[in-house]
Amino acid sequence: MKIIYSAFVWIALAFHTVILVLIGMPFLLVGINIYLSLARLWAKINIFLFGVRAKVEGVENLSPDRNYVFMGNHQSYVDIFVLLSVIDKRFTFMAKEELFKIPVFGFGIRAIGLVPINRGESRDALKSLFAAAKKIQEGYSIVLFPEGTRSDDGNMLPFKRGAFTLAVRTGHEIAPFVIEGSGETLPKSSFKINPFQKVTIRFLEPVSPEGMKDRELLELIRKRMESEQKELRNSGAGK
Repeated sequence: MKIIYSAFVWIALAFHTVILVLIGMPFLLVGINIYLSLARLWAKINIFLFGVRAKVEGVENLSPDRNYVFMGNHQSYVDIFVLLSVIDKRFTFMAKEELFKIPVFGFGIRAIGLVPINRGESRDALKSLFAAAKKIQEGYSIVLFPEGTRSDDGNMLPFKRGAFTLAVRTGHEIAPFVIEGSGETLPKSSFKINPFQKVTIRFLEPVSPEGMKDRELLELIRKRMESEQKELRNSGAGK
């Protein structure tokens, strides 16, 4: 039964993804970009389809008139749905460049303004960081997953320094967040969906990079995130 349910959800996701991308095209032709609004609708539809019970904590830590470099752990594709539906700012993601090659979907994420990153070539990765810095200067917040990929077991992988170098160079505050429970909904390397799981996202107090080196910032943010993740797990936040 779960296999049939999962197949239905993935087919429905593909269908409404194509429809929403096509809806945005005529607006783009006349200079109106509605793709971020469509992406938020897309995310809310997916949360419904996946049966996610989302809980958001710590929004009061975020200033409504300030842009941030959001950094958090990455357990599942479900993380994207939750973030798109709860961050009430003009923001974008950095995403692996392979996603931009997917027909229709790739067009949509490029229209939203996602920044492609090549995780294999350090020179190309540096170019991506410069592109992300430009987005921040244009008034966007940006969401980064410093692990660089999804975790298999929900435990945090080693962080990459590039995300923290970006924060130091732009001078923008880092808004750390921790997600718990999304890996149970859709584990890495699996297309089988476990519906009706609770997914909790907790936003922590922002951290200023002023006067800090990227490695110092990395260690501070990771320590805080690990502490919050432990607390969420002990409280049963993802169950």
